[in-house]
Amino acid sequence: MADDARKVLVVDDDADWREFLKLCLEELGYETIEAADGPEALASLSRERCGVMLLDLNMPGMSGLEVVERMPRNASPRIVFLTSAAAQDVGSALLSGPHYYLPKGASRDELSLLLQSLDA
Repeated sequence: MADDARKVLVVDDDADWREFLKLCLEELGYETIEAADGPEALASLSRERCGVMLLDLNMPGMSGLEVVERMPRNASPRIVFLTSAAAQDVGSALLSGPHYYLPKGASRDELSLLLQSLDA
């Protein structure tokens, strides 16, 4: 299970932001899996376990909330919503479970602090 805890699924329709997160995560010692949309994320979750899922809240087709609702029952990553929306606009998503929030454009240090807090 320890290996799964260091595995992060990055789900975002913005390829540049996904690449930035992947590079940061790898520098921090995490293994990353990428998905460009909700269906791809669900397929990844059904194939392999991960400790954390960085999940874009607003994606075309299937939103981040829909991904959470449709996750396989055996998948239990800690969920961090990624969004350019203000924190107060993310409130309902955060209330849907024990989820976390990272604004798009966050720095590598902010990502690192968030991941450290999840490991605590």
